[in-house]
Amino acid sequence: MQQLQATKAAQLWSYFLTICSIPHPSKHEQQLVAWIIDWAKHKNISCIQDTTGNLILRKPASAGYENKTAVILQAHLDMVPQKNSQTKHDFLTDPIIPVIDGEWLHAENTTLGADNGIGMASCLAVLADNTIAHGPLEVLLTTDEETGMTGAFGLQANALQGKTLINTDSEQEGELYIGCAGGINVNIDLPYEIMEAEPADNAYEISLCGLKGGHSGCDINLQRGNAIKILADVLHNLNEFPFHLALFEGGSLRNAIPREARTVIVCNQQYQHSLEIIINSLQLELANKFHHVEAQLQLTVKACQLPAFVLTNQSQTNILNSLTGCENGVFTMDDDFSDVVKTSSNLGMVTQNMNEQIRFEIQVLIRSQLEQEKQLVADKISEHYKVNGGLVRQNGNYPGWKPNPTSTIYKVMEAQYSKLFDKKPKAMVIHAGLECGLFSDKYPHWDMISFGPTIKFPHSPDEKVHIASVDKYWQLLVATLAAID
Repeated sequence: MQQLQATKAAQLWSYFLTICSIPHPSKHEQQLVAWIIDWAKHKNISCIQDTTGNLILRKPASAGYENKTAVILQAHLDMVPQKNSQTKHDFLTDPIIPVIDGEWLHAENTTLGADNGIGMASCLAVLADNTIAHGPLEVLLTTDEETGMTGAFGLQANALQGKTLINTDSEQEGELYIGCAGGINVNIDLPYEIMEAEPADNAYEISLCGLKGGHSGCDINLQRGNAIKILADVLHNLNEFPFHLALFEGGSLRNAIPREARTVIVCNQQYQHSLEIIINSLQLELANKFHHVEAQLQLTVKACQLPAFVLTNQSQTNILNSLTGCENGVFTMDDDFSDVVKTSSNLGMVTQNMNEQIRFEIQVLIRSQLEQEKQLVADKISEHYKVNGGLVRQNGNYPGWKPNPTSTIYKVMEAQYSKLFDKKPKAMVIHAGLECGLFSDKYPHWDMISFGPTIKFPHSPDEKVHIASVDKYWQLLVATLAAID
């Protein structure tokens, strides 16, 4: 990693590589938290952990900056744990292995954690470097952002004294974010009934893999395939012969576009040849349909062990209708910001519980800049699943962050960007859930902005960060801290 040490952001990269070496998937950030607490103690930096698990670190102002506006740098502690099915990696114990590929840094067949590890590393680098000029400084590192924004929800209203917050969780260099979408989860339990499989029948596993997936907010407009939706449609195409469904599962996170899904069906052996022909034909159709975005798509079928039970006809109809009829993807686009989604939904995960309460567990995430539109979509999807026998609950509702056109921190950062790089940055709204929306409820007086380096395909094993953009991100951060009055 000598190439990284030769950059302007060398200290940032050093901390990022350390973060990569410590497992910190969502809800399992304890090892990283312990390391930061110990690091702060050795650096003589004030560090407390609140009752929710957030870390708050404090550093006095630089000499001569004592009367400047108090600033809060903010990042989240957790990363999204995603890997391809054939990849052997335990996110609870194994380190992330970064790899340099030309201008980019990625990981070996897993998510990299640049979201939000780069931002976290920059916070630590600022705290450690006494040559950086800044006013009174607080660093807020929140817990469990990716799966529930737990840290932001649990942050106490009197925990911080700063007046300006700089969020480091955006993913396009040259863009300054002044607003974001809100979100709400729709969780469905779909009970099903079973019957014994016919002993003379054969079982077949149909798998869909090779999709790119990605962030269900930032990448939802790229027309990528949703593995759950595609595989459910495949089953609806098997209408030339009778079959019984035994298993259906796909996706792994509500906020990631599903890359893989699989199902097990049972039918008479006489239909095996027809099944193989149909699957091969659908593979060609899907490859043609998604050729511009999903070059690695693979739909396969193979014989497997006969399960003891299959779904009853009505239960099979309920699950397939509920999945194929669930609206998914972009609903509306923003009229004020080009290529920005206003409202979307992501059918992110289907798991099958085969214990005492047999049911499918389905997770959908709806995002929108508009509170009313977000709730309307959530209610519409909820009603769809109820009609098909689902037990529905909505939770995790968090607000969007309304843009502030008179933001002082935006003007400061815009001026510094123009001075450093001889061009103006773009003011943007992001179709993702930044914690700023929740912060604005508890700290309405905060002046907030979000920015970051260029990170492509977060929440997927294709995640990568542009090395040169991290240099520009770091230069802008340092210059902004010095320029805040």
